[in-house]
Amino acid sequence: MKTTILTIASSLLLALGLSAAHADTLADVKSKGTLTIGVKNDYPPYGLLNDKGEIVGFEVDLGKYIAKELLGPDGKVELVPVVASNRIEFLNSGRIDIILATLGVTPERAKVIDFSEYYVSAPGPSILAPKSATFSKWEEMKGLTLCGIQGSYFNKHLTEAYGINLTNFKTQPEAYRALKDNRCVGFAFDDMTLRKKTEEADWAGYKIAIDPYEYIPQAAGIRKDDTAFREAVNKAILKAEAEGKLIEWETTYGMPHAKYIAERAEAAKAKLKP
Repeated sequence: MKTTILTIASSLLLALGLSAAHADTLADVKSKGTLTIGVKNDYPPYGLLNDKGEIVGFEVDLGKYIAKELLGPDGKVELVPVVASNRIEFLNSGRIDIILATLGVTPERAKVIDFSEYYVSAPGPSILAPKSATFSKWEEMKGLTLCGIQGSYFNKHLTEAYGINLTNFKTQPEAYRALKDNRCVGFAFDDMTLRKKTEEADWAGYKIAIDPYEYIPQAAGIRKDDTAFREAVNKAILKAEAEGKLIEWETTYGMPHAKYIAERAEAAKAKLKP
């Protein structure tokens, strides 16, 4: 009897998982009148908490724009904080409708989710370290211990290509604390975020010791084969680019104006031109 109950429960969970994975998100979102977005709240400039405790940022503004295009002015947005290690799980379980959380496009992720149009070409990881650090090349890091974040796409490359020992944490505050406690010689993470950190008074004694080795496209994460929703999201992103919204948001959040975003804006204008 116990075995039968467990089997039925497992089957129900599987069915729920499959239904979430194959849901018609566009119809569901329009039915409930709300777009539920997985965002970062500790990752400036893409998603952060302002002085009022509200989640704001480049990708938050993009998410709100997409919601407006999908639902109209009366549509609602629910922001769900996610981290690198749970954002895809939240999407595929149906907890959120879309990921807008510094999601780099990689072949491994493409096996389990689909991506929207690429809207950012983001620098990969750099290393934040004390100004006294003498290393300046990735090749010099072999055998050294760096702090990292669970679920970062570049973790495997850092360990396999450069022989780095990574001590991974779930959140950025944990990793920053470990760096200041000298539990690692540096923190390997998103370059733009680390550069922002060096502008803070408490981090005046730290520097970007090693620059990124790559740039990677960044996109929204969408459930597999959710075609109608993906097309609607892509249409909204294209419209935002054509209107110069992404360039505006770069200014709003103190981001350097990227050639990639400017070129996409011009391409979008041409594509949408009557």
